[in-house]
Amino acid sequence: MNKQLENNSEFNKFDTDHDGVVTDAELSRSERMITIENMDKMADQQRIMAWAALVAPPVLIAYLASELVALDKVNALNGLVTTYCAAMGTIVVAFMAAQAYVRGKAES
Repeated sequence: MNKQLENNSEFNKFDTDHDGVVTDAELSRSERMITIENMDKMADQQRIMAWAALVAPPVLIAYLASELVALDKVNALNGLVTTYCAAMGTIVVAFMAAQAYVRGKAES
């Protein structure tokens, strides 16, 4: 099925051979490219999240181990820091596992 485009149509971007007609194949190809671009952007965000999860807990622990924080405050924050570090790891693992599951279902 072919669609003739108007001059200033927003769908001109899907007309890859610039003949003024958008075919089903061109629409399908464009949809696939948009999906690939979105998956690439999502992978970039996952990498940023993973690096933040890897860097934040050691930085927090190093700060608490420094002389800038009094020992009594470190003892008071010990449970909170432990929970924070475990939660960061758990959130990242759960998110990435869910994304892998969804991606596997989409490719099947």
